[in-house]
Amino acid sequence: MKIMLNQLLDEKGISQNQLAKDTGISVAALRNLNHNRTTRISFEILEKICIYLGCGVEDILCIEKDGWFLQNELSETGK
Repeated sequence: MKIMLNQLLDEKGISQNQLAKDTGISVAALRNLNHNRTTRISFEILEKICIYLGCGVEDILCIEKDGWFLQNELSETGK
């Protein structure tokens, strides 16, 4: 599983610090997510990020299989 939060923040022109300030999520937690240094994410944090960025979970989490990412394939096939 890969977390695509950093790419999404870049696309929207939002910094980690701004996201932390506006959502109440700690900068450390966001930094760990952005660098894929976490093994779990709480539903509360995921929900706050999705609401703030106006996106879905599938925009943040990506399944990695055999060295490539299924994010686009899954969204294109509707699975």
